[in-house]
Amino acid sequence: MKIKNQAKIVLPAFAAVVALAGLVTAVSAQSGPSLDALTESLKTKTEAAINAGNVSDGVHDGEKVFTGDSAKQLVDLHRQASNAKEESLARPASERSAAVAKIRAFTGNDGLNPEYVSTSRSSYNNQVNAEFYMVGKDYFEVDMRTNEIVQFGPAPLAIGEAAKVYNTEAKFTPEQLEAKAREFIAKNAPNADLSKLTASTGEKGGTNYFFRFVDGSREVDSTKPFVQVGFTVGGDLLSYTNTLGL
Repeated sequence: MKIKNQAKIVLPAFAAVVALAGLVTAVSAQSGPSLDALTESLKTKTEAAINAGNVSDGVHDGEKVFTGDSAKQLVDLHRQASNAKEESLARPASERSAAVAKIRAFTGNDGLNPEYVSTSRSSYNNQVNAEFYMVGKDYFEVDMRTNEIVQFGPAPLAIGEAAKVYNTEAKFTPEQLEAKAREFIAKNAPNADLSKLTASTGEKGGTNYFFRFVDGSREVDSTKPFVQVGFTVGGDLLSYTNTLGL
């Protein structure tokens, strides 16, 4: 669901309705409407908007633009359904301590207090639930089943917020950075056997290098599992992704 402006809303081929229908989960002891009820209401109001003529073709094929009160109602329903979905997936704060401990170990800072952001499906496997945390300008995705870190990288920026500054002074060669990447993976993903994975290197601007190791034997959500680490030539960690366990 994409909001073009306050007066209209875009649903590509009614994807929001279909997606919500597929996300229906039993929600017990939940305040407010259930996800089933919200999904049905979204479907009903979408049909009502069409029958009332509060819809027109969008810019792209299959895209529908809802206007006026219909747009606001659909936005509100989508937000409520998203909240209901998260509530059905989220675990109590007391059970998130293992994920927090894993983030602290990853950063090497035992005094760190990661901020819990949300719970949803993993970015890399729609069958796996993940938690998302923020630490300053950094963002973490954690596999709820194992508390392993799936992804680390820059946090989304608020409007007007300055981006994180990295050291791009040339201190390391690409070969040295690859050695650092392998050491980093050995520490944070000890079960990853890099000798059985296909290695590749990416480079951006001559200052950022990314080292990826892919398991070509299978696919998860149409993507081959991989572990990847990014460093600047100054030695700063840019990102880390490990989908091998998903």
